[in-house]
Amino acid sequence: MSKSEFHVAIIGAGLSGLSLALALQQQNIRVTLYEGRDAPLDTGGGLMLHPNGLKALQAIGVYETLLEKAWPFDNIYVQNGITGEILQSIENGSVEKYGMHAVRIYRYTLLDQLLNKVRQSGIPIHFNRRYSHVVSETEQEVTWQFTDGGSASASILVGADGLHSTVRKYIAPDVKPIYNGYIILVAAVPTAQLGLPETDFRTLNDPKSSYPMPGGIVVPQLGAFVTAPQTKSGDEVMITVMRPFPQEAERWTPIDNDKDRLRSMFRENSDKFPQVVQNALSDIPDKQLHVWPAYTIPLLEHWTSVNTGSNPQGRIVIIGDAAHALPPSSGQGVNQAFEDINSFAAVLGKLGNDLSRERLQKALHGWQQFRQERVDCVLRLNKHMETLRMPAAALAEKGIANDPETLKANLKKESHEVFKLDHEEAVRECWKRSNIE
Repeated sequence: MSKSEFHVAIIGAGLSGLSLALALQQQNIRVTLYEGRDAPLDTGGGLMLHPNGLKALQAIGVYETLLEKAWPFDNIYVQNGITGEILQSIENGSVEKYGMHAVRIYRYTLLDQLLNKVRQSGIPIHFNRRYSHVVSETEQEVTWQFTDGGSASASILVGADGLHSTVRKYIAPDVKPIYNGYIILVAAVPTAQLGLPETDFRTLNDPKSSYPMPGGIVVPQLGAFVTAPQTKSGDEVMITVMRPFPQEAERWTPIDNDKDRLRSMFRENSDKFPQVVQNALSDIPDKQLHVWPAYTIPLLEHWTSVNTGSNPQGRIVIIGDAAHALPPSSGQGVNQAFEDINSFAAVLGKLGNDLSRERLQKALHGWQQFRQERVDCVLRLNKHMETLRMPAAALAEKGIANDPETLKANLKKESHEVFKLDHEEAVRECWKRSNIE
């Protein structure tokens, strides 16, 4: 197949932008990446990758190398912190059901793998080119300006620039991220610090272990303390809790930099949890101790520029967090971004070289419609996970009911719906909804 005549430019060289570039190249579409910083942004911490996201990575050829550094698992366990009883096992991966395990991996590890593959593939990537604004959008191309005064043009411009996307301002200028009233505290500690029995260390994901992981140790009224290995050997674990934080900070960086305050918040009510939790919190290094405020993006009518200006063309598109930022409760944010890139690239590939306005808008309308339904499913799953992890008082304040059996059934149903995605079927469904003859 010859390379397509049109050219896609991507703003943002993070996980979404790098993976999209590789997916587009597989469709023989010419692509260029632009990143405002001097390197891809590594916001630290680990990623939970589920079968739906992993299959998208498999399609662009990074799955096998990823497994060399990742910790595989199938189930997340919810455990009563007082009695030790396993209250629920939430399936996150299964070779039998989904063709693969779920994995935990450091964000920077996956970033490095994607960046190396982009470079090996010869895809142009320009650092220190910060997008400023769109200059024009015509029937053939988009022209935009950088903050340094330079400009560039492409057939399609994609904003893969995250929660606080600048590209989104062109499509939805009045939309801003919504703060959800709580924060996630995250840190990493050696697994040995937890004081687990030697047999448990060798079988961390076994429900027969004292504290199987990944897992949430729940104390009624106080919420959950979550642990999850994130190295291939399992010698290091992420620890995390959710805390109500009603007032949105004007800037989160000073709070993130105040490690003593974060440690103090982490340790709230820890004496009411089992000794393993107190062990985990006994020494929390500054490195990888962070606060993650929970934000969402309001439901957007369009992820493309089909309703902007006097002659809208739909040649500007946003994907990933720029279009549908999700709270971190279910770990699906980056997985949904990978679903975006897989289906978006395939739909553009089906268009061939005919990027007339009508065909392009129809194709991307069908793509967005299907993808929004997937995001809605994840939002339901997120709500169930938040109900599981938040303290009872915070749930009551939000008017959220918490019936354990109903919650268990909902978690099982929604998680299976999310993980079972068949990417080829998803592309067929996107194309079917486009109504292109």
